[in-house]
Amino acid sequence: MIMRRISLLFWCVAVVLSLGSAGLVGRVAAQAGTITEAQFKTLAISARTAGDHAKLAAYYRSHAVEHEADAKLHDEIVIMSRKRPADDEAWELARGAAHYAEHSREAAAALRELVAIHEGMSQRAPKQ
Repeated sequence: MIMRRISLLFWCVAVVLSLGSAGLVGRVAAQAGTITEAQFKTLAISARTAGDHAKLAAYYRSHAVEHEADAKLHDEIVIMSRKRPADDEAWELARGAAHYAEHSREAAAALRELVAIHEGMSQRAPKQ
């Protein structure tokens, strides 16, 4: 039983490392040129200009991309888990990964809504 759990652990780590490298590239690209968390906090309460809202939209967009990458990664984990011989750990891993993937898709959709809101506010705000 212990060897089986160790085997599962190593398999999970290998899957996450191999699939995670693809997601990391997308995350780094998404974060390039966005504002810091401290700048976000300041802008979130003081945004007035088109540029401020454009920065907030970009911030939310980058986080949506991160959540979309997480969803894709966990969808792949589900697929790979289902290819394993049937056992309780593989089933639980697939179920948990599918749940997280769905959560990530919902979060990305909510962030995309915030992007749209700030893009609209940017169009109506002063151009300063």
